[in-house]
Amino acid sequence: MLLVGESTAGKTRAAFEAMRLLLPDYSFLAPSTREAVEVLLEDWGAIGDCVVWLDDLERFLGPGGLTLSALHRLLAPHPRMVVLSTMRSHEYNRYRDRAEHDVTGVEQDVWRQGRSVLRQAQVVQLERRWTVPERARARVLVADPRLSRALAGGERFGVAEMLAAGPELAQAWQHAWVPGHHPRGAALVAAAVDARRAGYHRPMPADVLQRLHDGYLARHGGPELRPESFHEALVWALAPTVPAGANSLLLGDAAQGYIAFDYLIDLPAQEPILEALWWEVLERAPVHEAYAIACNAWLAGSFEPAYPTFRRAAQAGIGQAEGILFELGMPLRPAEEALVSAQRRLNALRRELGDDHEDCLMAESEVATFTAHCGRYEEALHLSNELAHKAASVFGSEHRLVLGVKFGAAWSTFASGAQHEGLVMLDAAVRESTRVLGPRDMAVLDRRWWIVQLLVDAGHVGEAKRRIRALESDCAFLAANHPITVRVRRLADVLRHSSLDL
Repeated sequence: MLLVGESTAGKTRAAFEAMRLLLPDYSFLAPSTREAVEVLLEDWGAIGDCVVWLDDLERFLGPGGLTLSALHRLLAPHPRMVVLSTMRSHEYNRYRDRAEHDVTGVEQDVWRQGRSVLRQAQVVQLERRWTVPERARARVLVADPRLSRALAGGERFGVAEMLAAGPELAQAWQHAWVPGHHPRGAALVAAAVDARRAGYHRPMPADVLQRLHDGYLARHGGPELRPESFHEALVWALAPTVPAGANSLLLGDAAQGYIAFDYLIDLPAQEPILEALWWEVLERAPVHEAYAIACNAWLAGSFEPAYPTFRRAAQAGIGQAEGILFELGMPLRPAEEALVSAQRRLNALRRELGDDHEDCLMAESEVATFTAHCGRYEEALHLSNELAHKAASVFGSEHRLVLGVKFGAAWSTFASGAQHEGLVMLDAAVRESTRVLGPRDMAVLDRRWWIVQLLVDAGHVGEAKRRIRALESDCAFLAANHPITVRVRRLADVLRHSSLDL
């Protein structure tokens, strides 16, 4: 069961009260972190009827946490077990099917695993603003001054939203940047909010926030803002906006650390996350969580912090990370060893989920890719053709995986020695990808780069030079440090210094 709604819509309280009313005799288990899900599964057989409580479900999704496999292991032995969870609308919408075209290679596996779990849920949408009948029923309880104040707030905000003081907290944060008010406090809150926007949903120690907030203070004016002391800033950020209220801009204490109130995370028009914060949270997060955060950093254009995390994730056995490193030209180990690991993962998934499950099909694509990197082109071509047909029947012919596998088949054809036929296939695959995904899609640009590289390796320098000029022009919209821009620039430099023009 999954309750979905905007921040402060009342999801957590509604789920908790429903559980108390309907399942009063069930045991209650609440994993605190992504890693705790795996710990829970280790002793799962001895547990009777219970509710597994996953507030803010996005914190638990992905490798090392709640995958479809882990969910099956939770549910299979216990027909009377309930997974009760909540999720903010902003996070839930990231996993909708229509969002799939916006997800490229780096984030695709994390997104796909999360989407697979959400497809199993019975979803209840909880609206932020109450209906007229709901407000009428609530007015019967006007003896509660907190409820009276929330109902008096008009219909612009939800009642639960007003009870949580969300709009007032957002306004207090915005006004705090005024010189002489609480600019250092606002910077502390900004750092804590960005940690959660990055995907790090754990409390941050005060000394870490103190170190990180300087960049946010400088962004808004630094000393010209006449900032207060750090102690004053922290006291202000922890003070309830409403007397005796439960919520403040930062929640927590010195012993446990501090975390930003979640209402602030989804506010519109927020500035880019500072690179120093990406480095910090990636270093602090456990490896599976760090991998998901690194994917977020990559998509946000902070590439340098992501590289070492992809390597750490690959060393921890996350196959998707190893595939990313190979595609970036930064392999962790020889292709032969990577292929053996990919085949092991595929076999394990087939035993658990069956041959045609989407996780198995994605794992098959990794096996085909590593087979090609081993120089076994005929075998890779056979695997790719077989997978393209199977995946098209599951996903449809225009799915990203199918388009990628078709390009892989063309790549193997060219590399096997059938260069004319292979080039025709490569161009056809890129045209189809361009039609479906658009000319600026990263996968399209990456495939065009690979064609140029294949032409260079085959000695067709003249054709490579022609294509690299067009690709340089079409990549002009990317940042100078974008990995595709860097690879295109390096290959263009090699070709410019080449005297050959075959």
